[in-house]
Amino acid sequence: MQVQLTTQQHATAQVHKFGGSSLANAQRFAAVADILQQQNHQQALWVVVSAPGDTTDALLNIIAATETQARDVALAALQAELTALVQQTLTADGAALVIEQLQQWLAAVPDALAEQQHNDVLAIGERLSALLLSEVLKQRGLNTAALDARDFLRLKQHQPDWTASAALLSGLTQAERVHVVTGYIARDDKGRSITLGRNGSDYSATLLGALVNAAEVTIWTDVKAIYSADPRKVKAALPYSQVSWQQACQLAQLGNPVLHARTLSPLTGTATALLVRSSYQPQHAGCKVVQQDNAAPERASQEKAPQQVAQQGFITELDNVTLLTLHRDSSISAAQLALELQQPVIALPQQGDNLCWLLPAVCAEQALDYLAGLNIHAVWDTQRYYALAWLKAGAVAHTDTAEQLLQQQGVLHRYESTQQLIWLLAKPLPETALEQLHRCLIQPQPVLQVVVAGTGNVGAEFLAMLGAQQQRFDAKLKLNLAAVINSRHAALSDSIAVSNWQAALAAGVAWNTEQLAAYLQALPAPKVLVDITPSREFATLYPAVIAAGCDIISANKQGVTLPGAEYQQIKHALAQHQRQWLTNTTCGAGIPVQRTLQELLSAGDSIDEVSGIFSGTLSWLLCQYDGSKPFSEFVLQAQQAGLTEPDPRDDLSGKDVQRKLLVLARELGLTLELDDIALQPLLPAGLEQGSWQQFWSQRATLDEAMAQLFATAKATGKVLRYVASLTLAQGKVGATVALQQVSVDHALAAIAPCDNVFVIRSGWYCDNPLVLKGPGAGRVVTAGGLHADLAQLIHQLIGTATLPAPLT
Repeated sequence: MQVQLTTQQHATAQVHKFGGSSLANAQRFAAVADILQQQNHQQALWVVVSAPGDTTDALLNIIAATETQARDVALAALQAELTALVQQTLTADGAALVIEQLQQWLAAVPDALAEQQHNDVLAIGERLSALLLSEVLKQRGLNTAALDARDFLRLKQHQPDWTASAALLSGLTQAERVHVVTGYIARDDKGRSITLGRNGSDYSATLLGALVNAAEVTIWTDVKAIYSADPRKVKAALPYSQVSWQQACQLAQLGNPVLHARTLSPLTGTATALLVRSSYQPQHAGCKVVQQDNAAPERASQEKAPQQVAQQGFITELDNVTLLTLHRDSSISAAQLALELQQPVIALPQQGDNLCWLLPAVCAEQALDYLAGLNIHAVWDTQRYYALAWLKAGAVAHTDTAEQLLQQQGVLHRYESTQQLIWLLAKPLPETALEQLHRCLIQPQPVLQVVVAGTGNVGAEFLAMLGAQQQRFDAKLKLNLAAVINSRHAALSDSIAVSNWQAALAAGVAWNTEQLAAYLQALPAPKVLVDITPSREFATLYPAVIAAGCDIISANKQGVTLPGAEYQQIKHALAQHQRQWLTNTTCGAGIPVQRTLQELLSAGDSIDEVSGIFSGTLSWLLCQYDGSKPFSEFVLQAQQAGLTEPDPRDDLSGKDVQRKLLVLARELGLTLELDDIALQPLLPAGLEQGSWQQFWSQRATLDEAMAQLFATAKATGKVLRYVASLTLAQGKVGATVALQQVSVDHALAAIAPCDNVFVIRSGWYCDNPLVLKGPGAGRVVTAGGLHADLAQLIHQLIGTATLPAPLT
């Protein structure tokens, strides 16, 4: 039973573990300090560290040296290397204290070796990391202390002594102090220094997490997530944002390099969350290992329902392994042997009366000796194998193709259970074969979860097109409609028939933001939210949607035109979670103006001016209006044709054009706010107030104003056009939206009703500007533009340029 420190005192503690690669040089120590400074210091902060870089390997070589002279040379080289590290990391005063301590530790090495105290020598690396990082944090103003884990961490026969460890730790710690603790080392029940073996610092971190009742333990490493395969060999390997605890344990037992069986064991059944993140890419959220059925009672009582995590598929490799065979009645398990060897031991599916275990060849003789000491006879076949393990995800995979591919590589043994399949071969697979296997077993057919918010004119048209898109992409990817949402109801289902979305929505339930976020979080990746609402409130949910793992496709201009601070929160969330936000329909409907600006900028061009007609609605109205009848009647006609916003005054106010200009300004990286854009409304002052019915009773004011403007323009041979302009000259930005009179031979005059025109002047298109022209309003073109964004996302997901063209 685990005995923890006072729950009230440490219920919100954080534990962060940094490995040797994260502390390899002065720059990495600074990067780790940056990460720690950004943590929530309202929570107790504990940090577990490995030895810097390759220090442990250097110490092992010193221990293994058979000649005194060779040992002393290696010791002097290590001292010089570590001294340089300290000097490069700290100011002169701080460095002097650490170097003095380092010299004392290294000077004691010969005597320690003479007394066979090898573990005390190995502890030097971790002790230096703890002291050095503590001093770095002190220089940044944090209250820190280095703590030797041997002063509190006790193990007895490889198992933690929770009572003794908790009692010792409570006497060593102080509130409101950051404790930097040595990983990898501890003491046994006789007080002797011991090391915790392979990846022992990770184990130290989870032991500490259990002792202090941490809310989270974060393992900072050199990869940003737990991948479906080794990303160094399989370029298409998937970084998972969540992995179930059960699958993490299976991966650990299979010798996966990111997680290890002992790392997980102290936290099993607790409320502590385990995260894997990259210290090289701290902006990424990493991967969370989620406990479900075995959640701690106190956590279960706080949650309405246990969080369900989709089962993921994995391929993992083990090279240079061998087989042991022993009788099934043997009095030891594979897990017990693994604990003794400090190495993975995999129990293969039983065959006949014998047990068959897979383990690293380097420890086979040690295993035989240990088993012999227990009077257990085991047979070692002495052959060394390359093992490939597939951890199944429950989905239908192309196993026949995978089996054929592996048979070509020469499978020597094959072991299968309901959860995993292991092949043993004589030599490692080529990376091309691994890529093929990954496609067969992990991604036989990607499934993109599509969540649609907004079921008005454009939303309904988008959903009407979605069925055809499902068929179009079916051979490469499945488009699954996972939710349909409007302002009142939400149909949240594993799979909604596109042809039946109206009935599903009618049978849906009222929703709130917490419920929606939880549903999106539980959806398996990849997933995309298509926002076709006009809602500012819904746009403020984007950071939570992104944190739930969703890409976003948006026709909703409100998100792109939020106040700068809120807009930057969305951009930060996108960078942190590596998600995309496609907004090409927020300006120009289906016209690829944003994509064009992106391509020009990425190719090295500079934009000097973007101007034109940005409103298809106002384009239609001003092209159609001929003075033959009141202007308001044309407005009503446009509304009935679905060419306006639900309230046409949103178009007449010019604010829609103002927002679109801001969209393009932010696409160009400018920090404009909406109020920075000068606006001349088409709507006379005062008519924007009240209901649509109240406006309609006062429409004569609009009609009279427009009749006078039309007559003035006609008298001079000109036409009315509502024009937006963004200019960038000599570091100054000008932005205006206004009604203008243009001559009939002007480029903005010769347009069809509903046309948008975008005139781009740049370094490359100066004297002869680039002009984009086409329908800028209408449910069909806007829905088609959304499907173009969706197709762009699909292209990236399935990694091919030979997909069908998007539906338009």
